[in-house]
Amino acid sequence: MGSKLEFKGKDVDEAITKACDKLHVTREELDIQIISTGSSGIFGLCKKQAVIRAARKEAAPEPQKTRHKKTPAPQAVREKAEPLPAQDMEEVVERQAPAVAETQPDREMKKKRRTEERPQEPEAPLEPLTPEILEQIRNDLDRLLTLMGFSSEIAIEEKNNKAWVKISGDHISELTTKDGQALDSIQYLMRKIIGNKFPQKIMFAIDAGEFREQRRAELQELALKLAAEVKETEKTRTIPALNPAERRIVHLVLQEDKTIRSRSVGDGVFKKILIYLPGKGRVNKRPPRRKAKKEKLTIPE
Repeated sequence: MGSKLEFKGKDVDEAITKACDKLHVTREELDIQIISTGSSGIFGLCKKQAVIRAARKEAAPEPQKTRHKKTPAPQAVREKAEPLPAQDMEEVVERQAPAVAETQPDREMKKKRRTEERPQEPEAPLEPLTPEILEQIRNDLDRLLTLMGFSSEIAIEEKNNKAWVKISGDHISELTTKDGQALDSIQYLMRKIIGNKFPQKIMFAIDAGEFREQRRAELQELALKLAAEVKETEKTRTIPALNPAERRIVHLVLQEDKTIRSRSVGDGVFKKILIYLPGKGRVNKRPPRRKAKKEKLTIPE
């Protein structure tokens, strides 16, 4: 029996079917090891595939046939090995030189290259949100908050084909603590949940109490304060990591001031913002050292 190969599917039955197709055998001819039975996830997210390892079962040994002794060939002449059948040869090659798994950076680079090569199409306008979509947002958000232990009242309003969701109740402080990290996480998760249930692009924002408006005012005030410090000290100032919507607030409030610059730095969804003077946002280079002049030694005659 050769080394077992790994197969995946939405369930064990699908994984076994893939193994049969790959190895060209029936289920009864497979030696199967179940690694994981898979999971359907929560809200349709975090799904896990079933994983098995399979290989052909060893065939029963055939009875040995009596062979007539042959005169050994001269030592200088080497016997040629009988070539393997094409199917067995493929299995040996696959076992000896397994395909190298494509790494995550490779996949990201290929995806980025395909995106750059593909012509950019204009973004389609948002479609109107149906009552079904709005009700689905309400129900899923209500269930999520209940599971978190933060049962609340939910109000939804549609403006310009976008849904504006507002949470009210006794748990506003818990949802908006630490600059609204919990609220941002809920909004991100809800967008993933709703995006998996409807084919159209759906935009919505979730607020708790008056947090978003208060946060906007705080960020605008902080950005203007740091900009004034940059002008006075000529030193770069930094705002800690913000989500895309909050970074947009900072950049918009500073874009009218042509004497300073702001840019986002970092990876992922949350990035820091640098506020600096033009030409001052780089590492300062040390001035070149002057070479000391060598004094000529005068040798007395």
